[in-house]
Amino acid sequence: MPVVVSPAQVDQFRELGYFVTESAFPHDQLAAVSREFDRLWDDFIRRAEASGDLAEAALARERPFIGQVHAHSAVLAEFVKAPIYLEVCARLIGPEADLYYNQAVIKPPEKGRHFGWHQDSGYTVTEPLEYVTCWTAISRTFIENGCIWVLPGSHHDGLRRHVHNATDHSLDAEVADESGAVPVEMAPGQVAVFSSLLLHKSGPNTSGEVRKGYVPQYHLPGAILVESGQPFGDLYPVLRDGVRA
Repeated sequence: MPVVVSPAQVDQFRELGYFVTESAFPHDQLAAVSREFDRLWDDFIRRAEASGDLAEAALARERPFIGQVHAHSAVLAEFVKAPIYLEVCARLIGPEADLYYNQAVIKPPEKGRHFGWHQDSGYTVTEPLEYVTCWTAISRTFIENGCIWVLPGSHHDGLRRHVHNATDHSLDAEVADESGAVPVEMAPGQVAVFSSLLLHKSGPNTSGEVRKGYVPQYHLPGAILVESGQPFGDLYPVLRDGVRA
């Protein structure tokens, strides 16, 4: 039976900025995505090492963020149109939605580093501003292997100031109080659905397990990057007139 988004989850999204689904994918589908991650990661490392940039090569091994993977994998180009994602789009965006951006995020065992507090909209400011992130657990994700943490309700405060962190190669939001932070531990196939304005972070991987997450993001068609005034993103239709594109 397909996983659906309930009215209570929509209400939680509006109030707290996120909700977590039940497992929405069968084991064999997650295994196929995991194999694609391994293939893409190997290629990512080879390209980074070929660049001669030692810092880039280290990041590729220790904290790989591999973007727009749908363009390099037929498996993932199909995966981003999975029923749970279309359901999320229909409930939270409307009958018209595009894949805005997608990336494979991997934390190797005992190497994967933390990633500081930020809003996804802090990296790309769009018009309209808010879009939806679907952080999907391909492997199980828990505190010791670097699961994400969220600050419930922080999306109500709008876009925060972000400062470039040269050490961690990130943009970090200014957070005065993180006492309300909640870890989002998930079994394989669960999806953490959250607003692009929700503050979130992830911890280091101190376990012996690799942590694999897939992060497709969805937006209204024709979203504009404020910095350039031009349409921006993957521009990959997923929903038209409420039907799978």
